[in-house]
Amino acid sequence: MRLCRSNMGRMTRTAYLRVYQPLSAIEGLDDPALLGADEEHDRKDLTSSKQWLLRSYLPSIEPTPTEGAFTKTVDGELLVCPWRTRLRMLAGLLAFRGSVPDEVAEAFVGEEFAHRAAHELAELEESHPEMRNHIIHANWHVPLRWFAAFEGPERILTEDRHGLRVRYETSLSVAKARLLRAHEILESSWIDDQITGAVKELTGWLDEFPEDGLIELDYGSVAGLFDDEDLLEDQSAADVWACLEALETGDVLKAGRTFQELTERWSAVRAMEVVN
Repeated sequence: MRLCRSNMGRMTRTAYLRVYQPLSAIEGLDDPALLGADEEHDRKDLTSSKQWLLRSYLPSIEPTPTEGAFTKTVDGELLVCPWRTRLRMLAGLLAFRGSVPDEVAEAFVGEEFAHRAAHELAELEESHPEMRNHIIHANWHVPLRWFAAFEGPERILTEDRHGLRVRYETSLSVAKARLLRAHEILESSWIDDQITGAVKELTGWLDEFPEDGLIELDYGSVAGLFDDEDLLEDQSAADVWACLEALETGDVLKAGRTFQELTERWSAVRAMEVVN
């Protein structure tokens, strides 16, 4: 596998998992001016949240239910994915603090600062109980558990000004059924409990949404870490299911070999975080 180092700058490479629902199912998005955007919003989002961590203070913006949304039209129906920027920033900051050693967490997100963020998040959720986080992201890779919601034929390869792009789309109902099956397979296998727990957590996130709508996995700027040839050949969703189905039939050797190939491929991509 050849990584595309020529395209790497200081920008954090980010992949996204987005849930789209009918416009009628989401409050606060009845103004057409709020709808429609591209990935530049997510880049600004990420930049703001990183500055927030480094400067250790909360941006002085009023919390609102939403500022806008990504949109898709499927079979004549408008589907939307709200940005929920404030909600994502608060939740992301607290998740960051909980994912690193205490001494590192304290350096970036002090205890007092974390308490204020948690308090604001609680107030936001209380004042807008209908609000859900429709977007989750991962830096420098695509988590393997995301692929379990999709199958190989749902892979969509496109090209834009940034180069080749990869995304997957499927209905929420199908994605939920696949993740449930994946969790059942993992739970009855030798796979580490941490992996099984991660799939269960993702399933729980999707369970917050009604089944009408779709889910999109977008490699985003992570696609720029691959050479075009490797991106064309990448079939990670198909490989994940090849691993799961091998586990299901008891073919431990095939499952182990496929899983090792997957983890090595994505570990090499994620290692670019250190380079940058």
